Parts: sequence; C-alpha cells; structure tokens
Amino acid sequence: MKIGIIGGVGPYAGLDLNRKIYDNQKTYGKDQDYIDVILISNASDITDRTGYLKNEVKVNPAEGLFRAALKLEQMGANVIAISCNTAHSPKIFDKVCELMNIAKCEAKLLNIVEETHKFLEKNYSNLDNIGFLGTLGTYETKLYENYFVKMNKFKFINPSERGKNNCHDAIYNTEYGVKAQSNPITKKAKKIFENEIVKLKNMGVEAVIMGCTEIPLAFNDKTVYKDVLLIDPSTILARALISNINENLLKDYTYSK
Repeated sequence: MKIGIIGGVGPYAGLDLNRKIYDNQKTYGKDQDYIDVILISNASDITDRTGYLKNEVKVNPAEGLFRAALKLEQMGANVIAISCNTAHSPKIFDKVCELMNIAKCEAKLLNIVEETHKFLEKNYSNLDNIGFLGTLGTYETKLYENYFVKMNKFKFINPSERGKNNCHDAIYNTEYGVKAQSNPITKKAKKIFENEIVKLKNMGVEAVIMGCTEIPLAFNDKTVYKDVLLIDPSTILARALISNINENLLKDYTYSK
C-alpha cells in the first residue's frame, strides 16, 4: 500500500506534507516500518491556482494535477492528496475528479477541506468561532466558508478585506512571500500572519485554519499562537492519508487546549 502526494503546489508544501506523514506514523525502529510515499513535484506542469480562479490564467490547473495523479496511480499509489488548499476549489478539484473517473483511476483522492472539518468535529467540537487565513483564491471562491456553512457546525470568520490581501501578499510577494522564500520564511511574511491571527482573536476567534499549505511553514509545527489554536490542514491531511492505508499505524493525536 502506497501514499501519493501531488506536490509542486507549492514545492515546499509537498515536502512538508511528506514530512508530516512520517511525523504522524508509528514506527518500530526500522526504515521498512514506514509507509511507502511517492511525491511528484511537477510545478512546471500545473498552472497557478489563484491565478486561474481570478481569470488571470486560462489553463485549468486540474489538467496538470490529473496528470500527476495518473502517474502516481501507475506507480502504485492507493490514496492520493494534493498539497494545496486552493486546488480544492470546486472549479479545480471537481475537474480533477472528473478526469480521474474518465481515466478509471482507482486510487482514492482525499479532500483537504472535508478532512479538516471532520477533524475539527471529532477533536474540537466545543469550538464556536473559527478564523481562516489563505490566498485570495480560497477567499473569493469561499472554499472553506461554503463547506463549513453547509455543515452548520462552526461559525466561520474571515479577516477584513485588507487582512485578506495582507495574507495573500505574505504568500505571493516576490520579495518576501512564502513562495519566494520558503526556508527560512522571512520575518515580514511571518509577522503578517501573526498580526492577522491577533486581529481574528480580537473578533472572538478561538482557532484559525492555516488555509494555505505554505502558511504552516511560518510556525514550525506550533499548535497555538497568542492563545489561539492553529489548525494545520496539512497535518490533518497527512493523518488522513495514514489512516486510509492502516489506521493502526497512526500516532495518537496530542490535543491542544
């Protein structure tokens, strides 16, 4: 049984998801204990997700994402994940699923939004107000917001319009954004994320979803900032991938209070 990761969206997010799979899996001291993981990072074949959703890019990223998924299945992957939140916007993700169905792919493709909501319901059902940080693509398509409203469980709170643009800039700015400098993250990008978390806290938020897979890179696996719970969809996705292979290999989840 093998896990497949569609990386390159962004490249460090794929590496981060792979690491989190290893971090959340039980092992007994041997290399052979680890689940086989196949990471494909074909960034050049996958157009920008936010650019496409904002009609700045004509080619749907779903085409390149599908080609990566097909390669992963051909290499033996049984369950596959895309290491990008924005790629799960229906206009993109639904097309990937459609192309996989046409090609009769049997590998299971996980949905990061669904997995995040299931995780919160299971582990943090006592929460009321949940904030969100992400790209303009995820904000404008209301990717998480629509799903959370449909499930009618948590109150979903976004930053101000300025805050949304600040978050997007901290990801995409060519000088200090996470995509330009991923290791280490620039102090300016990290400060922007921290400031927006504090603003959300002042709006009554108890937890914040880091809804771009590159945002967690700024927090070095921290689960709390200024008493606000940090929800990392990448870690949640990693745990879901392991569980789909063999739930007995999944480490116990450490709760943050």
